[in-house]
Amino acid sequence: MFAIPTLRDLTERSRRSFRVNLPGSDAWLWPNNIYASAKVLAGMVFEVFGFADYIYRQRFAGLADGENLDLHGQEYGLARRPAAPAGGYVTLTAAGSVTVDAGARFVRADGVEYRATAPAQLTTAGAIDIEVVAAIDGKAANAEAATPLVIASGVTTDADVLAEVASGGIVGGADVETDGPEWTSDLGTFRGRILFRKRNPPHGGAPADYVMWATSVSGVTRVFVERRWGGPGTVRVFVLMDDLYPDGIPPAPTLAHVDAFIQSEAPAGAYVTVGAPTPRVVDVTISGLYPDTSDVRESVLAELRAAFRRLSRVAGGDVSIASMPFLAAPESFSRSWIWQAVANASGEQRHVIVQPAADVSLHTGELPVLGTVTFLA
Repeated sequence: MFAIPTLRDLTERSRRSFRVNLPGSDAWLWPNNIYASAKVLAGMVFEVFGFADYIYRQRFAGLADGENLDLHGQEYGLARRPAAPAGGYVTLTAAGSVTVDAGARFVRADGVEYRATAPAQLTTAGAIDIEVVAAIDGKAANAEAATPLVIASGVTTDADVLAEVASGGIVGGADVETDGPEWTSDLGTFRGRILFRKRNPPHGGAPADYVMWATSVSGVTRVFVERRWGGPGTVRVFVLMDDLYPDGIPPAPTLAHVDAFIQSEAPAGAYVTVGAPTPRVVDVTISGLYPDTSDVRESVLAELRAAFRRLSRVAGGDVSIASMPFLAAPESFSRSWIWQAVANASGEQRHVIVQPAADVSLHTGELPVLGTVTFLA
């Protein structure tokens, strides 16, 4: 492997070259113009080496920077998934009648604005849900249920009105797709999707094709495919959106959007079903944690969340094939993974996993998700 010389090494080479090829000169003596010339030449060569290294990295989708990663994607007809606005409902609770205009504005405490998509009216005291969409794209506009809002305009009433995010929250906001780490396999990143496409050329309806189609939709991070789940010609696609929804499980309207896109790409003879997995809650009980401090506990929780996202898979009735880890095959969640995740926590020195007492077996369509974590003395 070629190693780029350091600037110091190149300077020394340049000085030696002057001494050998220009008798009587000595680039180690100061002051003289040979000394300065050697440093200038070494700096120029070092810059050329740096540029050559940059060009070398851009050849590979696994190493390229953002601008050149876009070019790698263009070669395969792939583009970054654009940012998307969040949407949901705002609940208005009033002591009297309320009229809401289309485009009515509701503002969160940090200034994020939501606008009503259609007019609505409440004729008597009570509550009404108003469908809204965020005025900006991105995850920053997502909001939890019961988040208080201020009515900015478009609401007419003679009574006191309370506005807050409705049950279910305001969700679905997504940022522009990121590059992702070098050589990543994360399908929630542009680099991960490009590398997946290069490793899995289209085959007119092969399982990997469904993964590519599903991940073309903004927000999708993981996909599992189950072939012949309902007989010949049937395909079931499980979709996860880890960055947008609790445990990554999307609601029905979002699944319908993914389904519509896949149906437009799938082979004519395929019967495709797009669904969300059923969460299999895995409660974890830990005893003997040492040192048992708040910082170590927080680190344990972070490691467990990361392990469940990284290692959990949707179980299904397909066959297990090592080269196709996205197939929904019979699965279980290993107890040893929980041990390892806790052991990886910063500061942890010892612990005992009490629950689960064995590997967690999964039924078809189930996804293991982290439940309640209990720490025993």
